[in-house]
Order: sequence, then structure tokens, then C-alpha cells
Amino acid sequence: MKKMLALVAFAALFNTAASAQTTAHTTQDHAMHRAGRMNHEKMTPEQRATKTSQRLTQQLSLSADQTAKVQAILLAQGQEMEAIHTKYASSTDRKAAKPEMKAAKEKYDAQMKAVFTAEQYAKYNQMRDQQAQKQKGMMKDGKLKVKNDKMKMKAQS
Repeated sequence: MKKMLALVAFAALFNTAASAQTTAHTTQDHAMHRAGRMNHEKMTPEQRATKTSQRLTQQLSLSADQTAKVQAILLAQGQEMEAIHTKYASSTDRKAAKPEMKAAKEKYDAQMKAVFTAEQYAKYNQMRDQQAQKQKGMMKDGKLKVKNDKMKMKAQS
């Protein structure tokens, strides 16, 4: 009887320790995910252009020439957007930046269209639409919050 009681106590202790490790691991995963998200936000225009051009090269099967042109366009776009953000950073009316940002977006979109084939451009637009729908869905579900025109992921618990 004593052996059985000791065995049950040992099993309960082992089970508690195992579940505590699982919880700690999950919390660590969330912290690492958030840290990764924060690193993404701190990327320079050069880093973002490189990462995005690599992703587009894979997804759209771009040639080496197209990849170089796309990376140059993305770099110019990133630098211009950063300049616009800096220009309006201290402004109380952040909506004043929207017309400039929209014009820049249209300008660089036209440049991308000139680099891509018709099929690649169609797939590129489809991917952008899917990403926009994903962000809208996240906002609707409360996982993404927009505050002062900046999007932030809500921590998952």
C-alpha cells in the first residue's frame, strides 16, 4: 500500500513538472515571436528590400535581372516612405502624409509592373490582396490593433 501511495505521489509530481515545462516553453515561444516581430519593425529599408526581393524571387520565379531591378525599386520605395514618415512624425495630423504615401505607392507600383511579366504582375497583385485581407481579418478578430497609424500585433495568451 505504501509503495502504491509513493508511486501515485511520484507520478503526480512528475506530471506537474512536465506541464510546468510545457507552459514555460510556450511562454518562451511567444516572447521569441514578439521579439522577432520587433526586429522586423526595426529593419532598415535596405534589409526590407533584400528580404522582400528574395521572397518575391521565390514566389514569382523572377530572373536575376528582374530581382536586381525589384530590389532597387523596393529600396527606393522604402527610403522614400521612411522620409515621409520622418517628415510627418512630429505632426499632430498624421493623415496629412496619406496623399504623399499614396502617390509614392502608385509610382513604385507602376515601376514594378514594368519589371514583371503580365502573369507575374497578376500573381503579385493577388498576393498583395491576400495580405490585405489577412490584415483586415486580424483587425476584425482583435489580433491586430492600429494606433496612431501603426499596426501592432496583440500578444496571444
